[in-house]
Amino acid sequence: MNIQLEKQNELEASVIIDLVKDDYNEAVEKQMKKIQKTAAIKGFRPGKAPMGMIKKMYGQSVLAEEIQRIASDKLNDYIKEENLDILGYPITSAKVESKLDIENDEEFRFAFDLGMAPSFELNISEKDKLGLFKIEVGDKEVDEDIDYARKSHGEMQDAETSDEESIVYANATELGEDGNPLEGGLADKPLSFVPSMIEDKKLKKVFVGIKKDFETTCDVKQLLNNNESVLSNALGLPKEGIQDLSDKFSLKVTEVKTRVLPEINEDYFKRTFPENPPKDEKEYRERVKANLEKYYENEASLWLDHEIGHLIMQKHDFNLPDEFLKRWLTETKQQDYTPENIDEKYEQEKEALKRRLIIDKISAQFEIKAESEEIVGEAKTYFAAMYRQYGMNISAEDEFLQETVMKRLQDQEFIGQMNDRVIYRKAYDKVRDIISVKEKKTNVENYFKHVNKHKEQHGE
Repeated sequence: MNIQLEKQNELEASVIIDLVKDDYNEAVEKQMKKIQKTAAIKGFRPGKAPMGMIKKMYGQSVLAEEIQRIASDKLNDYIKEENLDILGYPITSAKVESKLDIENDEEFRFAFDLGMAPSFELNISEKDKLGLFKIEVGDKEVDEDIDYARKSHGEMQDAETSDEESIVYANATELGEDGNPLEGGLADKPLSFVPSMIEDKKLKKVFVGIKKDFETTCDVKQLLNNNESVLSNALGLPKEGIQDLSDKFSLKVTEVKTRVLPEINEDYFKRTFPENPPKDEKEYRERVKANLEKYYENEASLWLDHEIGHLIMQKHDFNLPDEFLKRWLTETKQQDYTPENIDEKYEQEKEALKRRLIIDKISAQFEIKAESEEIVGEAKTYFAAMYRQYGMNISAEDEFLQETVMKRLQDQEFIGQMNDRVIYRKAYDKVRDIISVKEKKTNVENYFKHVNKHKEQHGE
């Protein structure tokens, strides 16, 4: 057996494995004897068919399987022994021709292409500077948060007339060019909307100050802001059918409901802070402000991580084996990557892979690892955040949460995901320790101006 490495360049190489009969013959013979012992062939008792017949029937398929297995095993051993740092997995070479004529040859060549990980040095230091926002919460933010909380605790009641925040329920009928109901069109289709959500200002005014049984004609697509997903769900149509709708619908309002906000009193305090209700409105506002300060402290920390992500990408400019990786993706993940979309989708993969290589470099240099208790803790954080999205505030020690986490941690793929989350977080924390981070005071409005400007500049 002969194994050699041919480098096309610093990032692409081929491993060539040449097999002669002595490399595979023993394994093939052993497999043939196994088949002979169990083969049921007409005219012979089980296990008594002559070896010549067994070889004639199964020889080529067994030979193909065995040389493929041997070549694969030797390839993996070679990569480990030579400590080759590769990206993805080896694939059949497009650079070097394999020779696999099972019928006529006894010597075979397997050629595999490899994508090599780039070599680079970590390039971050205290000379790199970023700001950590200290976001001051004012009365405006407290008032807005209280208004939002009151709306979330408000009760929907029938209203005499609508305002901008009312929910208007109506039946919609599709009309033809003559103004009559369209034959075969939508008829008396119930839908609901909030006037303040209508982007067209003229149309918005039409539905403010109206009552039950109000009738009008309008473009339903315009009413629902030409949002295909919303229109599809509201009208029960596939997205493909939305563009074929008439521009005119008759609408008859069947119901108007308005949210009645709760009074700020002792009962309301108990609903918003059930475990330890504030004693008066002053304490309530202080609690709201304290919660907002915690929220914006976490927001500022997350934003610093976001900027660290940009920093490490800017400071490490290296190439990847693009040609190999594109071919690897289209060959191994054919359901997601095709020759038609690979160039566009690869750009996203490329950025993610570069970031991962930088994180791996940080982790290796500073011996960052994810301990088992950290993985469990990350899983708890992950599920607690997911449940909060559905309005469930669950503590880390909750029995239901613990049970969910333990079940999911039986899945090795999930463990890998949580391991990566821990590693990324610890690597970013290490970058924080290395670079210079200066606190920057700002208010909420200016903070979001900065964030939005940044996102606009980076197309995020």
